[in-house]
Amino acid sequence: KEWDMELTQILGIPDSILPEAHNSSSLFGRTEKVKGLLDGLPISSLVGDQQGALFGQLCTEPGEAKNTYGTGCFLLFNTGNNFQISRNNLLTTLGCGPEGKTVYCLEGSVFIGGAVVQFLRDNLKFFKESKISEKFASSVKKEDEIIFVPAFTGLGAPYWDMNARGAILGLTRDTTPEQITKAALKSIALQ
Repeated sequence: KEWDMELTQILGIPDSILPEAHNSSSLFGRTEKVKGLLDGLPISSLVGDQQGALFGQLCTEPGEAKNTYGTGCFLLFNTGNNFQISRNNLLTTLGCGPEGKTVYCLEGSVFIGGAVVQFLRDNLKFFKESKISEKFASSVKKEDEIIFVPAFTGLGAPYWDMNARGAILGLTRDTTPEQITKAALKSIALQ
């Protein structure tokens, strides 16, 4: 497990500041002077949230995948020891491998999932409780021409456009908060 020295040189990152690369289930160190913890407790795992979810949902074999829905939405597809470059603009990333084996994944990220409901609740004040969004959306019986693009922090896969910004299209004088809410919920899947 080593850093790519050619890449660090291109990026101007001195190798002296890089930490040692370890597997997710390695001994990273021990606690020392941490409030509420005994000194000497082993720190024997570090893992990213999506990699932890992949492992937690038992997607340990190549070809298995998980999709997590929360503030954002994240797909991880286990490709095993096969490093793949996606034809569809997904990221190649690391998963959690057993016994120190390297596991690769393809990752697709949607930055705004449940956060779109928070936006409607907190910024636009459409409702006081997030669960009301479902009632709002289901009360709209006709299909609207409203398109909601929740690019509040840019767009993730497959666009990876950090400069993209949100938009609501197709508004009329008769557009209601319920219609905008329905379009916002649909936008989660449309990303």
